[in-house]
Amino acid sequence: MGIWDIYENRVCAQGKTKREAALFRTSRRLREKLPDSLSYHNVIIDNEERCVVIDDSDNLNEKIMLSLPGEDFTCGGLVEWADNHWLITEKDANTELRARVKLLQCNFLLKWIDANHILHEQWCVIEDGTKYLTGEYEDRDFFVTRGDSRIAMTIARNNDTVNFARNCRFLIDDPESSEMNAYLLTKPLKVGKTYNGHGVYSFVLQEVVSTDNDNFELGIADYYLHFPKDKTLETGNDNGKNDGSESDTGKKVWL
Repeated sequence: MGIWDIYENRVCAQGKTKREAALFRTSRRLREKLPDSLSYHNVIIDNEERCVVIDDSDNLNEKIMLSLPGEDFTCGGLVEWADNHWLITEKDANTELRARVKLLQCNFLLKWIDANHILHEQWCVIEDGTKYLTGEYEDRDFFVTRGDSRIAMTIARNNDTVNFARNCRFLIDDPESSEMNAYLLTKPLKVGKTYNGHGVYSFVLQEVVSTDNDNFELGIADYYLHFPKDKTLETGNDNGKNDGSESDTGKKVWL
């Protein structure tokens, strides 16, 4: 390598153009200064420890998270920070310098069983569905607004949630409730907030009546359709024979 080549490499070390040089200097300055910022935090994103910058927003359950220069985030990722779980719901497409995303604080651990009898659980955001209230016209002179029992669920798109479809049932309520409320997925919108195979789903669910197939202790709807109850435990009979507490049709007789 000649003297001219050595000189050219040194000149272009920070970029061949003024724009590349400016990008290099800004990236280096951010990496040096950000660790001293009060917004600099260690978090866990999809089970990987990362260093990020988290800024507050007008809503306390929403945050803006920025990456270090040269790093990126995935929309739909799960962030563990401040003893809470946060869902990445939106991402700025301009990631030349660093990535910028929006976080929503998760408030419910959803549980369900898929068609292969595999149990899943995933953090999501549950909101009131009053914004989905509908009105009905009775005639030309009156407008009647009907009450609504729907909720909205925001959950990350992945290989498990992509199988959600209309009529999927879930138990969604305070985990300590003696009998959780059951909800039916009625609006499986899957393209509203997904980009290039990543993002989140925004579903609308309608409250429905719970059934004997729901397991309130585990918080899983239709649990006993996949794992039927032991008839021996139901009858309290070791040999499984009818001792008179059940009729010949198999239905329980309440005394």
